[in-house]
Amino acid sequence: MIIAIPKGKLMEDSINAFSIAGLDLNIEDNRKLLIKDRKNEMILSRAMDVPLYVENYADIGIAGTDTIMERKCDIMVPLKLNFGKCRLSICSPKNYKLKDLKGKRIATKYPEITYSYFKKHGIDVEIVKLSGSIELAPLMGMSDAIVDIIQTGKTIRENKLMEIKKIMDVSASLIVNRLSYKVKYDEIRDIIEKMGVKEYEYQ
Repeated sequence: MIIAIPKGKLMEDSINAFSIAGLDLNIEDNRKLLIKDRKNEMILSRAMDVPLYVENYADIGIAGTDTIMERKCDIMVPLKLNFGKCRLSICSPKNYKLKDLKGKRIATKYPEITYSYFKKHGIDVEIVKLSGSIELAPLMGMSDAIVDIIQTGKTIRENKLMEIKKIMDVSASLIVNRLSYKVKYDEIRDIIEKMGVKEYEYQ
């Protein structure tokens, strides 16, 4: 089995989830990007790239629903998992209403989700794509608002921002390569069932 594992916040919980499913992943050195044992091959990837690896190479992986929607990869998402829970929200130093953001600059590392959300609401915005430290953008005069992940809200408050609109709830999900699901059906179904989380259809 070829497994894509996100590095960072989701890594430990992802390894535990696969352990529950009967996959004992021996990852002693997480500085390596490709680890092989007698049974499995593990790809340790930047979280945002996991859907791409599963679409093109790996059999299964774990990614956040935010990453899945942003990447728009052709993959299956048979399970929503009970960790990695947070939300993707619009935040600003001013208490804007959504319509007030028309023509404003929005900084984010989720340009696809952000564009689709504002388009759905008929609001034209200028998207400023950043890869990290999104909260700094309003402070530096680079944007009027941001779209970013919020867990406790502490970082937002520390940077004098307020949450003005939630776009979506986020959690970790099991993702599966479409061809692998056919070729390794029994093995993958066993993993899904052992993880013991309610199956759902991802739209």
